[in-house]
Amino acid sequence: MQVILQTDEAWSLASLITSYIIDSSGVSQDGKQRIRSWRTEHDGTPKLEDLTVAVNASLGSYADQKTTRQIRKKGRFTKQAKGAAQ
Repeated sequence: MQVILQTDEAWSLASLITSYIIDSSGVSQDGKQRIRSWRTEHDGTPKLEDLTVAVNASLGSYADQKTTRQIRKKGRFTKQAKGAAQ
C-alpha cells in the first residue's frame, strides 16, 4: 500500500490536528496561541513542503511496518513482514 499526500492535503491534515488540539485538549491559552501562530506562519511557506515530505515518509514507514505478505516455503504459506529478511 502506498499513500502519498500532496502539499494541500498535508496542510489539511495539519490544520485538522492543530484544531483538535486547540479545541479538545487541556493545552493552556498560551499554548493554544502558539499553535495558532505556528499555523499562521506556516500556511503556504516552503516549510510546508518539508512537512509534506516528512508526513509522507512517516506514513510510508508506518505502512511498511504494518504490511505483511504471504511467502510460500516448502509448499506452505507463511506471513512475513514486508521487507523482512527471507
